[in-house]
Amino acid sequence: MAHSTQLNTQTINQQASRHEETAANISQQLDQLKAQVEATLAASSSSATRALSTTTDRWVESVRKSVLEHMHAMAENMRREANNQDAMDSDSMQAILNVPMETGNFLGV
Repeated sequence: MAHSTQLNTQTINQQASRHEETAANISQQLDQLKAQVEATLAASSSSATRALSTTTDRWVESVRKSVLEHMHAMAENMRREANNQDAMDSDSMQAILNVPMETGNFLGV
């Protein structure tokens, strides 16, 4: 079975899309958590519930800023590097094709 180290741009782009889908899913779950805490806050006026609400808001925003932003950045980086690799592969292939015929025959190209 032949193995290749070549990266498939389509596969990389699919993985990047999965990163973004996961980030969207996490964002929805964070929104649901905030809604549940707000519903609890509406039903209770205790200071403990207000503290829970404040803590939850801070935590949710922290997760959005760190985890979700990193997931989106990772997806963007994956796509950019896949495109860069495609361009490099194309340039390398052109360089190989530009090898003089005599040298190519000697190298077995």
